[in-house]
Amino acid sequence: MAQQQDFDLALHTKWFTKEPPAFPLPCMKALGPCTSTYNWFWEQDFADTTKTLICAVRWTDTKAITKVGVKWKRSNPTGTVTAKQKHYPAPAPLSEEDLDKAHGLYGANIATWAEETVGTTVGDGECWTLIHRALLDLADTYRQYGKEPPLISQGRSHGYPILSLTAPTVGSNSGFLQLADVRRGDIVELKSAHFQFVKEEEPVKVEGQWGKWQKGAGEKNIRLSYHTAVVKGVEGDTVVVVEQNGSVQGGVGVERYDLCGAMRSGCVEVYRVVGEGWEGALVADWEGDE
Repeated sequence: MAQQQDFDLALHTKWFTKEPPAFPLPCMKALGPCTSTYNWFWEQDFADTTKTLICAVRWTDTKAITKVGVKWKRSNPTGTVTAKQKHYPAPAPLSEEDLDKAHGLYGANIATWAEETVGTTVGDGECWTLIHRALLDLADTYRQYGKEPPLISQGRSHGYPILSLTAPTVGSNSGFLQLADVRRGDIVELKSAHFQFVKEEEPVKVEGQWGKWQKGAGEKNIRLSYHTAVVKGVEGDTVVVVEQNGSVQGGVGVERYDLCGAMRSGCVEVYRVVGEGWEGALVADWEGDE
């Protein structure tokens, strides 16, 4: 990946003087979803106050980071402001051994946590909240036992990406769950997805014909703009998930998504939950650099 070029910081707008600062800047947000943090410092003498603002932004998709440091005099921000930038590339890719180890540490616990909430409502009842609460709760437990906690979701990114599929032509997505080694406890993210199932309904009595019953055929459609779920298991080309606000509106339930025979549109991404050390904490400091 090419090194990120310096951004136009638009210092003339004095965005850095606002509380909180107007950061990330529009040019940064244009690169995609991101998270950010900031920190203030100030030095005061008899004549004026020197303020320093350090901001950090991380892009959800690439994991790359940019830090911005801005310094100015309170009495004359426009005439005294100076700024610097530093760019950090995405973290190194993980090996199959790393991913296997991560699953051993977190996978079963995440899946079990989610399964124990079936039939309840977690937080505000949204799908993302189920995963976020699971990771936060488990992170606290891991810290109590002196172990590395799982990485908390950043927007719609839930760890290390292991699979990305778009809606198939018939049969073209067969076998990808196995090739990507999707496992129990991985996180599924569905985007603009449409699944269409043919289902069998309960037997119904045929009117006018004593003792004769027939099964009615029906169609089940599931449309999801953005949806997050925990993998419960994999059965061929079908991923079985624990989800919130999906099949059970506002609550936690279990659903099955056939990525080969029933997926009509959209895309699916699968993430392996990994330790927070892979990505590292997003900290607004300059790491000793002047």
